[in-house]
Amino acid sequence: MSEISIAICDDLESERIGLARMVQSYAKAHDRSIQLRLFSSGERLLEALQGPNPIHLVFLDIYMPGLSGVETVRRIRTIDSGLVIIFATTSQEHGLESFEIRASDYLVKPFREADVAASLDWFFAHIPEPLRLLPVYSEGEWQKIPLLSIHYIDVYGHQSRIHTPKGTVVTRRGLDDLESAIDSRDFLRCHRSFLVNLNYVEGVEGNDFRTQCPPAALLYERGCAAYRGKHRSHGCGDSGGLSGQADDGQAV
Repeated sequence: MSEISIAICDDLESERIGLARMVQSYAKAHDRSIQLRLFSSGERLLEALQGPNPIHLVFLDIYMPGLSGVETVRRIRTIDSGLVIIFATTSQEHGLESFEIRASDYLVKPFREADVAASLDWFFAHIPEPLRLLPVYSEGEWQKIPLLSIHYIDVYGHQSRIHTPKGTVVTRRGLDDLESAIDSRDFLRCHRSFLVNLNYVEGVEGNDFRTQCPPAALLYERGCAAYRGKHRSHGCGDSGGLSGQADDGQAV
């Protein structure tokens, strides 16, 4: 996924707009692709979270009419235990409740751009695995490839080939460098010339394994052992697969 969806929930229009501008400024300065969604109440936010469009980060005011921010998060946790929540408030007196409902951070009003940037720095440094992107230079331009879409990477001559459902991206970036940039337990360096996404491995046959993106790559003996160990850590056997104004959610 190339775009991060960020929600701002506050009953005060001026607070929503001010924070939205700071977030947009950060995204532009750091070349981040984001979608902003603004909500005027906890009730509206909860409705959106049960809809088809994902939200990855919420800036949430604590003091609102109707559902408070704290009560809103209590209800969010019944449907999404991993959503990143950053409270926006005039007071830090809810520290214990924040810990209990797993809020990630506080922003104290009035908002300061440096504090907003620090919260976003933290979020993007701990971005969930499916949302991470791998930047590579290919065919005269920079491309950002979602890690989730990479089946495997192999070496051909002095180039690396990144295999995805949409096709193969060829880059001069070395496999050691790519492995370091990916830095994920979902990827196995089974051989000096292969880096494989274990989520697309369907099984092992001798020293070969089947992937959902042919052709199957060769696993040397040490690669097979490493694969089987990691495969078990996913809870599977050797033969199984791995599986402006608030428009109350309208993107701005």
